[in-house]
Amino acid sequence: MAADALAELAKRRGFFFGSNGAYGGTAGFYTFGPQGAALKRNVEDAWRDRFTIREGNREIEAPTVMPEAVFEASGHLEGFDDMLVECPECGESHRADHLVEDATDVEDAEALPGEEVAELIAEEGIACPACGTELAGQPVEAFNLMFATDIGPGDAQPGYLRPETAQGIFVEFPRLKEYARGNLPFGITQIGPAYRNEISPRGGLLRLREFTQAELEQFIDPEEDEPPLDRVRDVEVRLYPATEQEADDGDYLDTTVGEAVDEGV
Repeated sequence: MAADALAELAKRRGFFFGSNGAYGGTAGFYTFGPQGAALKRNVEDAWRDRFTIREGNREIEAPTVMPEAVFEASGHLEGFDDMLVECPECGESHRADHLVEDATDVEDAEALPGEEVAELIAEEGIACPACGTELAGQPVEAFNLMFATDIGPGDAQPGYLRPETAQGIFVEFPRLKEYARGNLPFGITQIGPAYRNEISPRGGLLRLREFTQAELEQFIDPEEDEPPLDRVRDVEVRLYPATEQEADDGDYLDTTVGEAVDEGV
């Protein structure tokens, strides 16, 4: 089934649909209908059961708005960027690296410097998808993906909507370590919304400006000796490593704990 047909079916059946349709809609935002909200809740509960309850971890719920200092420390203010190019004719904004990947054989344009991406746009004669105007000569700029806000009135404290759920876990580590009575290791999970001001959201639910993340952070003492491997070396496990996830024909890997460690999986 084509993506458009699937989205239309999901809308009719009450799973999900574009938000704010009564006012023309807003790209990058979706509302989960009665069926979709129930399904989403089931997925979250299954994840919680697997990674929080069965693994013996603890769950927190941190605010979605955090002060600027948090993101200065994490590096998000300086480097949480995408490549932006704007059409001089219609003013439409586009992910410059996506335009290059769609029009050339380059597979990871995001890893290239902005100047090189701009050169490829000019060399390949890449045009604005919205109006067809060529984008040669237009600057490719770094666009920070965080939503900015003010915390309080007057000379308000600058803040941002969190782009990941991880920040709330890391910031509260001192309190969480105290809760764990100073004992490491321990794991903390969090399920909740994250926000990224995507330049050109596309792919339906795959790239949104507001979305739900489920995250697990494990805290260990780096100076502590590794636990003995021998007692679990021969335990059989099924893994889904990043290399397989990224491959077109990727599959699960049936192996043992010892083999996985030896091979650096």
